[in-house]
Amino acid sequence: MNKCPNCGSDTKEGAKFCTTCGYQLIRENVDNTTKTKQTVNTDKMKEVSMNYWNWLVSSWKHPFKVEDSEKYFGLVTLAIESIFFALSVMILVRKIVGTFVENSSSITSFFSGETSSSTSNPVGFNVFIVFFLATFLASLVIIGIILLVEKGFSNSNRNYLNLANEVAHKTSSVVLLNAVLFVHSLIVSNASANSVVLIDVVLGLISMIWIIGILSVVFELEETKIDKIYVGLVIYIAHMIVIAITGWIVINHYTSLLTDLISKLI
Repeated sequence: MNKCPNCGSDTKEGAKFCTTCGYQLIRENVDNTTKTKQTVNTDKMKEVSMNYWNWLVSSWKHPFKVEDSEKYFGLVTLAIESIFFALSVMILVRKIVGTFVENSSSITSFFSGETSSSTSNPVGFNVFIVFFLATFLASLVIIGIILLVEKGFSNSNRNYLNLANEVAHKTSSVVLLNAVLFVHSLIVSNASANSVVLIDVVLGLISMIWIIGILSVVFELEETKIDKIYVGLVIYIAHMIVIAITGWIVINHYTSLLTDLISKLI
C-alpha cells in the first residue's frame, strides 16, 4: 500500500486519486518522473561537457595523439573556431568602417561648409553570420574533399565524423589563435601598424596549422594507389580552390554594400 502525500491515507497501487481526500496521485508520479529525467539529462550534459573539455585540452597538448571521442566533438571544435573568427572579423570591420564613416563625414562637412547628416555604421550582426557560415561550411567541404580523396586513392574506410574529429584534434590550436584574435579585436581602438602585423601573424599561423593538419591525414595513410605527395597535392589544391571560392562569394556579397556606403558619403 502507498500513502497519499496530501492526507497520509493508504492508497492502492496505481490509483489515480486518493479515496479519502481526492488528491490526484498520478500527478505526483508524473512530476517525480519528470524531475528524474531532468536530473539525468543535466548529469549527461555535464559529463559530455567535461569529456569534451578534457579532449580539447589533450588535443592542445598532443595534437597528433588523436584520442577516441564523441562523434560530434570535431564539428563542435570547428564551430567554435568559426564563431571566434567571425566575431573578430565583425568587430574589427565595424571599427574600421566606423572610423572611415566618421572621417569621411568630417571631410565632407569641411569642404561643403554644412553639417552632413550622420551615416550609421552598416556593419552589424549579419557580418558575423556571413563569416561564420563561410568559415564553418568551407571547413566541412574541405573535410569532405579529404574523405573523397582518401576513398579514391586508398583503402580507408573511416566515415566523415571520424575524419572531422581527427582533423579538429590536430588543428585545435586554431581555437586558441582565434581566441587571441577575438580578444585583440575587442581591445584595439584602430587599425594601427602593430595591430595589422599581429593579425597577419595570427592568420598566418592559423593557415599553417590547418594545412599541416589536413595534409598529415594523407601522410599517415598506410597505403595509397599513388605516391602520398601527389595525394597531398590534390588535397592542397582542392583546399585552395575552396578558400578562393569562399572568399569570392563573401567579397561579392559585400561589394554592393561598400558601393552604397561610399555613395552616401560622397
